Amino acid sequence: METKKGIPVSPGICIGEAVVVGQEDIKIHRRFVPRSKVKSEMERLDRGVSQAVAEIDDEISRLGEDLKITRQILESHRDMMADAALRNEIVDRIQTKLNSAEYAASQVLRGYYRRFEEMESEYIAERAHDLVDIERKMLRALLGKKLVPATQAKDTVIVGHNLTPGETAALDRKHVTGFAIDVGGRTSHTAIMARAMQIPAVVGLEDVSHIVSGGERVIVDGYTGLVIIDPDRKTLEEYRRRALISKDFYRGLHREIRLPAETVDGYEINIAANIELPDEIHTALEWGARGVGLYRTEFLYEKQEPNEETHFRTYRKAVEQLGGRYLVIRTLDAGADKFHREMVGYNERNPFLGCRSIRLCFQRPELFRAQLRAVLRASSTGPVQLMLPMVSSLDELRRAKGIIKGVEEELEREGMPFDHNIPIGIMVEIPSTALMADLFAKEVDFFSIGTNDLIQYCLAVDRVNERVAHLYQPAHPAILRLILSVIEAARRQGIDVSICGEMSSEPIYTILLLGLGLRSFSVSPIAIPTVKRLIRKVNMRDAADVARTCLKYESAEESQGFLETRVKSLLPDLF
Repeated sequence: METKKGIPVSPGICIGEAVVVGQEDIKIHRRFVPRSKVKSEMERLDRGVSQAVAEIDDEISRLGEDLKITRQILESHRDMMADAALRNEIVDRIQTKLNSAEYAASQVLRGYYRRFEEMESEYIAERAHDLVDIERKMLRALLGKKLVPATQAKDTVIVGHNLTPGETAALDRKHVTGFAIDVGGRTSHTAIMARAMQIPAVVGLEDVSHIVSGGERVIVDGYTGLVIIDPDRKTLEEYRRRALISKDFYRGLHREIRLPAETVDGYEINIAANIELPDEIHTALEWGARGVGLYRTEFLYEKQEPNEETHFRTYRKAVEQLGGRYLVIRTLDAGADKFHREMVGYNERNPFLGCRSIRLCFQRPELFRAQLRAVLRASSTGPVQLMLPMVSSLDELRRAKGIIKGVEEELEREGMPFDHNIPIGIMVEIPSTALMADLFAKEVDFFSIGTNDLIQYCLAVDRVNERVAHLYQPAHPAILRLILSVIEAARRQGIDVSICGEMSSEPIYTILLLGLGLRSFSVSPIAIPTVKRLIRKVNMRDAADVARTCLKYESAEESQGFLETRVKSLLPDLF
């Protein structure tokens, strides 16, 4: 028996026989064509692209209605493949370097791949896998090769170095119970699709594809990120029990989705969703979200800097999809791990403490103003709220509000409709802001506590550094005191406060947060039913007792152990 630890990206537990899929290696040799054949090579390129586009359309047509996110991802691949600018780059190589169509296509796409992979942003680097998918489809069409899918028997666990979005979409959900791959992260399209398909998945396992042999029994735990290879009898029996409980648990969650998030003693709690991509709105509503508490807008900058109209169309569509539910749009949070070099224009020794988020917006006012104009215009179409990230001082807040005021005056002069009373809030994710929450509360309409960065900055811990990741402790006494002070400052001033960091999506902290006074959560869509079920089993008096107990502890370990025991007593099936 061997156990590997990776990144859990789609919850659930599955047990099955491994099917190990290798990277399809299409070798393209450097081949030249005579100048007299350039025109026919360009025509061959166009036929190949048309065929590849038709294959993607065929894949899309076979998708069920419940896979709208998968459809959107494949449609983006199709559009990228058919993009005139991409064709022009490939054609230029054919014409000037006399490359064959497949060699020119491979060189252009691999150039993009290398640039994407080198970017500091995990989110953007993950898009490099999409380019691999596009290259394979285009080259197969040009070379006349057909993709032969891996055999998928009943209760199959797919193991490999990577699964492209196209390969993930092709998985037979009747037979494939989960997958485990060497690479990837939480924001990859493959991870997003796994959640949409509701199959357990673990990524970032480094070398699992070399360790597992085809036919071996494999356990994939999508809650903890564990993959167990050739489990012993005791482990197998335990996980079979957990897998059955997991299925029953999620069936129960489906039944409860439309029930209110109300405590036993009648306190109704607001649960909204954090989303990365527009089509995640469908999943959020399906799981019972009352709105979107955090709309991350960085995806708009994936290919190029968006103009005002691109922003506006995206936000208006989101408002329409929400059907009257509220939408909190966070302004650009670039920098640090999100395409820092390309946005800032230079390298920084420590980008997490450098020019990022609101600081970058002040240095690139044209980006900030374009986004603000679009958000304000979208506010005329439905309940939109504006949220500013990484605010660390009252001076920064006032400067941002001054820019917003100027944009409002511009729109008014132009006769553009917008909500003159649009709520403006801030992310509380820097310790200085948390400590001054009483002063900030007098100048904004709402707080959203970003626990990811708040914990990271308060404890001086890089949460993605494996050497110190164990020190990233949401239940640390300092963190609990900061969160409590922010909630109390908001309550005294009568403004709304929610939590949108990962801490809010983890059920182990739900009772604690309720006891600290939180009445609004913004969580990952897939976490909504679990958080709701826990809320429906709690009474507020007990939650307050839990919070008081945790606040007395001197270490995170004490709080964590206490919380695990309490939550396990309420939701034993989850453990």
